[in-house]
Amino acid sequence: MRPVTVVRESLADLVRDPRHTRRGNTVLVGVASILLVVALFAASIALPGLWYVLRTHHYSAAFANAGGLRSGDPVLVSGVPSGRVDSLSVEDGLAVVGFRLDRGQSLGEASTATVGLKSILGNRFLDVTPSGVGDLGPDRRIGVERTTSPYMIDDIGGAVTDLADGLDTAAVGAMIDSLDSILPQDAGATGEAIDDVSAALGVLAREDARISGVVTTTRELTGVLVSQEAGIRALTDQSLIVVTVLTQRREALTALVASLEDLAATVRVLLDEEAEDVDRLLGNMREISETYRRNIGVMDEVLTRMPPGLRAVTDATGNGPWTDVATPTGPIPDSALCALGVMDGCN
Repeated sequence: MRPVTVVRESLADLVRDPRHTRRGNTVLVGVASILLVVALFAASIALPGLWYVLRTHHYSAAFANAGGLRSGDPVLVSGVPSGRVDSLSVEDGLAVVGFRLDRGQSLGEASTATVGLKSILGNRFLDVTPSGVGDLGPDRRIGVERTTSPYMIDDIGGAVTDLADGLDTAAVGAMIDSLDSILPQDAGATGEAIDDVSAALGVLAREDARISGVVTTTRELTGVLVSQEAGIRALTDQSLIVVTVLTQRREALTALVASLEDLAATVRVLLDEEAEDVDRLLGNMREISETYRRNIGVMDEVLTRMPPGLRAVTDATGNGPWTDVATPTGPIPDSALCALGVMDGCN
């Protein structure tokens, strides 16, 4: 059997029903099976990473102090996991954190990054806040001026040391002496005062939930007022405009009422002074109306009798509404026309 045939039959044995007789080389079948398993295993490992690279973009952020951030820590956007830290390096004295972010998250030119504490055990995460328009440029890097380093234990110790160095012990001693002189020397009275303070603190502790609720409600109310500040300002401006318009309308209506009162007074005076003329005018108008009413019958009779007469004239002339005249001047004598110079050829 030729080598090519052996290889082809061996590969065919991988998918052939095992109940049938195998015609290939069993060694080649085993090697092909092992290579196939290795390829599938490598694909199962590589494909998730490849898919992660394809669905994310690479960014970086420069920090003055990375604060224990490690490769593989999550990247959060508005508290939602959207990527992870890929690399950490030092460039020009700054910690450069490389991370990948989902393609759906776009970072503007004013985006910020903060290293946050995930748990009290020291686990960290990178919190990214998208902001601004445009993009981060070709480097896709958030500058150190827009990043916040975590607060470390060493920083707290240094702050306490600085506080202790700057503490005025003489002033503290004077304060304690002042308290000693102010507090009552009677131990019983001091105990009662402390008991009263403790009782007050106990009341505050028991009402902690209600006080927290009041504080939370006040904070929410303040937030709502702040968020609605623009709307409240616009409503105030619109209310001012409405009040101004109403004031102007009130003045206009007041002037209109005054004018109507003046007009009514003028009409009353006119009617009182010209009552006879007005009565005479009304009488004349009544007589004209009676004349029109009497002439309505005459007009109806004219309209009724005129059409038959016009038809008789039409029948007599044969030229519609026109009547033939033998001479251009009709019944006027020719001598009169010659004297007037209308007719030519007169002797």
